[in-house]
Amino acid sequence: MQDSHKTSILQKIIQVTLPVRQSIGLTRKQLVHRWRKNVTYSHPQLMTTDLFPEETRMLLDAFENTRPAIYLEVGVFWGGTFRNVIKRRDELSLTTKCYAIDIWDELYDPADTTHGTGQPIKEVVRRALVKEGLEGFDLLTGLSVDVQKLIKEKIDLAFHDANHTYAAVIEDLNLLYPLLSDGATVLVHNAGKEYEPDKMYFETDGGPYQAVMDLVKQGKWKLIALEYRMAVLKKIP
Repeated sequence: MQDSHKTSILQKIIQVTLPVRQSIGLTRKQLVHRWRKNVTYSHPQLMTTDLFPEETRMLLDAFENTRPAIYLEVGVFWGGTFRNVIKRRDELSLTTKCYAIDIWDELYDPADTTHGTGQPIKEVVRRALVKEGLEGFDLLTGLSVDVQKLIKEKIDLAFHDANHTYAAVIEDLNLLYPLLSDGATVLVHNAGKEYEPDKMYFETDGGPYQAVMDLVKQGKWKLIALEYRMAVLKKIP
């Protein structure tokens, strides 16, 4: 009975002090996050990609064919896809400026994203890219609505692999449209309806597949290809 009373008091103390501990970064979750960010600099999925090899080929082929001055990746995962693009740029001896935007660990609301892979840590991804000798890139923090104030140049090629709800894809591509150069190419991942998790997204609210189909119907985009889980769109001026 006495132990139960002590536990109850401890729980009350924890609850009462939570706001203060959160404000100074002393909750258990914050301490673990800080340790992982500043000590380990690692994650099991660091520099991995969830693209099929065929989808990676589609993206890299689009990059080679477009030879963009400005490339943007929306939704970076743990940096593997972005790394592959930068490496292809260097292999082609191009001077493409590569941007990648994500909410990272800085703007994370776990209730507002379809990704469940552990929130990427920007500094960890940046260090991993630099360690491989890669440069000429910027990791940006924000949402698609922030791109217009973060990137002043017109974007020639973009890869979207962010929130996969129908509404999010519609919003993101509508926000990106005026920021793209005429005839720019945009690839949208998880835009199929046969493979998982695309099938789940489609059954839930239409997902990227229905978003892409509806955007094409509006006449601003031309569907160039839809293979595996990747849709390739071209902006119609």
